Amino acid sequence: MSRVLFIFFLFLNFIATAQMDTDEDRYYFYVTINDLGNLTFSDNGDGTLGLVTQNESQEANIYNAYKVYEFEPAFPGSRLDHLKKVYRIVTNRVELLGRLWHNFPEKYTKIDQFYPNETSFYPNDYGSTSPVTNLGVEQPLYDLDLINAAGAWGITLGSEKVVMGISDAKIDSTNTEFLNRIEYLSYKDIQSGLQCAHGTNVAAIAAASANNAYGRPGICSNCRIVSHGYGTFKFVEELVAAGARVINTSWAVCNMGKYHKEIEDRINEMYEDGILIVAGAGNAKNCNREDDYAPDDYAYPASYEKVISVTGVHSRFSSHLDSTYIDTEGYTGARHLKDRHASNFAIVKSGKVIAKYQKYVMQFNESIDICAPARSYLLGNDLCGNETIYGGATSSTAPYVTGVIGLMWSVNYCLDSYETESILKLTSAAIDHLPGNEPFAGKLGSGRVDAFKAVKMARDMKELMGTVHIKGRDFSRFHFKLKNSPYNIQIEDQIFRDSSSVAFSARNSIVLKPGTRLAPDASSFVKLSIDPSVSTAECFPKPTKKYESVYPATESSSTTRSTRLYNFKVNYSKEDEQIQVEVLSATLKKQRGATFVVKIYTPDNRLLKEEEFTFPENAAIDIDIDGLKFCNVEITFGERKEFHRIKIRS
Repeated sequence: MSRVLFIFFLFLNFIATAQMDTDEDRYYFYVTINDLGNLTFSDNGDGTLGLVTQNESQEANIYNAYKVYEFEPAFPGSRLDHLKKVYRIVTNRVELLGRLWHNFPEKYTKIDQFYPNETSFYPNDYGSTSPVTNLGVEQPLYDLDLINAAGAWGITLGSEKVVMGISDAKIDSTNTEFLNRIEYLSYKDIQSGLQCAHGTNVAAIAAASANNAYGRPGICSNCRIVSHGYGTFKFVEELVAAGARVINTSWAVCNMGKYHKEIEDRINEMYEDGILIVAGAGNAKNCNREDDYAPDDYAYPASYEKVISVTGVHSRFSSHLDSTYIDTEGYTGARHLKDRHASNFAIVKSGKVIAKYQKYVMQFNESIDICAPARSYLLGNDLCGNETIYGGATSSTAPYVTGVIGLMWSVNYCLDSYETESILKLTSAAIDHLPGNEPFAGKLGSGRVDAFKAVKMARDMKELMGTVHIKGRDFSRFHFKLKNSPYNIQIEDQIFRDSSSVAFSARNSIVLKPGTRLAPDASSFVKLSIDPSVSTAECFPKPTKKYESVYPATESSSTTRSTRLYNFKVNYSKEDEQIQVEVLSATLKKQRGATFVVKIYTPDNRLLKEEEFTFPENAAIDIDIDGLKFCNVEITFGERKEFHRIKIRS
């Protein structure tokens, strides 16, 4: 039996907490004031206005608690009585209008927030598809067009209060895109190949500097970045400890190792605490050896329930007629169609578009949450001298979503994990129905991310008297939750059915307009409630919660021995298949820029691997040596050498 529950909680005591700070943000309102009375302002000489008549009235005290930049009739030439009562008020805090409306509802009868001159913003490094002069890379950034990044940037370019973690290979912090913006927890200065380029590729999509006449713009260019290694949850733990609230993991493995379940439990806990992990779903990663079809397999961390799993779509051509080609066998084909999961298509005589090479497409399965562009200009490849500077796969998809989350939290830091994921999905573009996507329908998540719609809904959620619009989609799964602190919610031409659940709360009203259908099955529910007491105060970063590592401190998969008092600690991690070297010496840690070389030998001293690292960073060397009982590690720094004999297995 379907369960539809409408609960209206009426709390008479509405408390809008006022917070004072020194920022110069400006908020714009049209306010209907029934009787202005003796409310008169004069210029303070510092860009603000002050009340001419000072008294100890409650109304005056409220005005004096905030900055007022403008207070003037909105329609000074109007002959209509109701427009004569409308005033334009500009202030530094939305709480000013909240307190006036709460304490004097018969005087301040209507309050509408507005955004002056809000249009799409195209930075001067938008690429060759830019409608304005491009001073950045001469590459087409169809990906930004597809997700309407410019629309989102018309609202915000991000905020430094949002800390994004990048779990990946090195990011070139000396490059103009990241100068003075990267905080490293670990760093491998590799000069060529994938490990040279991958981290910079990912970070540039998520957060490269925008409007700097160089390279490409990142999605959240004003967000802070903290960077660490990849391939193990240990790095994610340490990124969270460093203050990251959203962590990008553009890597995929078939199993997270010995502590797979414990990692899932910790991810669930972090999610409840407002920390999100965004992961690339994988590129035809074969995790089910029982068949030879890899794209529908489940890779991790993406396939954990509380991780936002992202797969890819293409972004260039609107129609197969724009990208028609004749393949080597003489058949008509098309490629890189907008919002299509596959890269290549066959065009049959009827004109039908059929996905080709389905065995090699990016991952698609029921754990996918959302899609993002898979191809773009790759800054890291360009800097590292790689031949291909335009391309990508699911490694590129995740940072778009990570960046959009950064923008959403920049305009509304109060959103929790459930709301953030819900907004991403509610505002995504439907793509299952598109010709060529039929084989993947139901396994591409909610659709393709729309940066503008997601950021706008995030902002609408906190408007004092705004409306959140939900419309135009048909969801048969996913759980949707909105509660922090929409005034009105309006649902129109929208279907929530079958396994989709809804829990929406608003301060004033929830309106179901024509075309709305709420039809959950027995496993799901709909809960709509009114709660006027929800605070509309701004939210700010809180002290980082300390989580106990899922990896026991007493457990070690190797033992470390040295022929002398050592400056390094060396271990072999079986679950990560890595030799891990930690710099212990405080003196060596201060030698920033100096290098040390790690060489790994077999017991008979045959060299297996050699890599160079830079102080003060620790080292992690990927190597499969499970077949050995011991290995020897030689570390050279300056004129000195240090030797370790490592036990691999008993």
